[in-house]
Amino acid sequence: MPPFNAARRDRLADAAVELLAREGTRGLTHRAVDSAAGEPPGTTSRYFRTRDALLQGVVERIRDLHFADLAGAPRDPVDPTAIADHLAGMVYQALTANRARHLAIAELFFESTRRPGLNAALAATRTAQIQLMRDIHRAAGIDVTTEQAATLVTAITGLVTIALTTPEAIGLRTPEDARDRARALVRAA
Repeated sequence: MPPFNAARRDRLADAAVELLAREGTRGLTHRAVDSAAGEPPGTTSRYFRTRDALLQGVVERIRDLHFADLAGAPRDPVDPTAIADHLAGMVYQALTANRARHLAIAELFFESTRRPGLNAALAATRTAQIQLMRDIHRAAGIDVTTEQAATLVTAITGLVTIALTTPEAIGLRTPEDARDRARALVRAA
């Protein structure tokens, strides 16, 4: 077995994200990931032995990328609008540059209703996301409860999901509209 290569593992997970976004969970196979990543047949199965391991690897990759984006929020005492602007920017990115990532995670949330291991991984990720949201606000001098942070995460997740799937239902015409809506959600939460 070749030595572990973190960059290759990330590349495979990134290819899996793109496949999930484009084809859903039915299109996600080891062979399809190999092809999408431009790797020789069998490469993905060496890094992710089972389908569950592949799904878990995708969750980990998305979590790492998303948390890195969240970590860019202001960490000094600031006006609350600075955090709202950062989160609104993340919503904009979710609909543009990071669109595949957010479509893929939506696919995984639905798949997790049938896979207990995937559900546990996503629940742990969501719990960590809520705590990170609290930490970001606290670092900025804004005290929020776990319930308030959970409400904010839920509202933003819902906004992104609707903006990706049926934006016209809530009057969104452009990603900029969603950015404005995200600022309003943060203020309300």
